[in-house]
Amino acid sequence: MTPDELFLAKKAAKKAARRGKTEDKGDLNITSLMDIVSIIVVYLLKSYGSDPVIITPTAGQKIPLSNADAPITDGVPVYVSQRSITFNNKRLVQLDDEGNVDPAALTGHLIGPLYDAMAEEAEKAKLMKEAQGEVWEGRLILVGDQKLKFSTLVNVMYTAGRAEFAEYAFCVIQMGG
Repeated sequence: MTPDELFLAKKAAKKAARRGKTEDKGDLNITSLMDIVSIIVVYLLKSYGSDPVIITPTAGQKIPLSNADAPITDGVPVYVSQRSITFNNKRLVQLDDEGNVDPAALTGHLIGPLYDAMAEEAEKAKLMKEAQGEVWEGRLILVGDQKLKFSTLVNVMYTAGRAEFAEYAFCVIQMGG
């Protein structure tokens, strides 16, 4: 027998042996994959759950600096920049060049459009907390600008109080040291 004939005979013998065998069923073992996915999910939940408040200032807003070291508590943010007042990602009130609230939107110290939005949000939050069996705390986070006028801040706080937000937290950037 020549080497080529020997090779073809061996190949034919292997082919015949394979035809007679049943194929092995491959069982997929995904235990380790599930372990990895579970670990990632737990890590992400813990990471996102550790910081209750995420503040993203509006364009051009400069948050004041402070020596305060208390962490900010959970609440509903209201952004007051030099140009506008924003609540629930909606620009509600435009401020004039000097940082004053438009007189058409102001009744006494009450800012009409801001009050309407805050009162609606307060009602939603109360219903959610009631459904969870908890008490609504009415906490507001004031994210103001460094150059914000005090009178504008008073108007915002008065409006928030009328909308039943009783607790205020001021957002500041902690100075190093």
